[in-house]
Amino acid sequence: MKIGAVASEHFETEQKYMQNVISDSVREELELKDVKRQIASKYAEGKISYESLKALLGSKEAERLKVYKETILESFLEADEVAKGLTA
Repeated sequence: MKIGAVASEHFETEQKYMQNVISDSVREELELKDVKRQIASKYAEGKISYESLKALLGSKEAERLKVYKETILESFLEADEVAKGLTA
């Protein structure tokens, strides 16, 4: 079906219909990013498990976040060790 035909079904011009489609798409993408950010935060805080993270975001994204979390935790532990050495 052509865009003009779909637009006329919605009683809009082709240009107005395309603007609405693009606007809706951008809004949905931003909402999805916000939801993903909230899920990642919950995982980082230990409020959801890795398995839940995988179910919500998929294996690839979950693994990426797991590595980030582990790297950050390791960095904090190393920083604590360095700080202890400086105060000793």
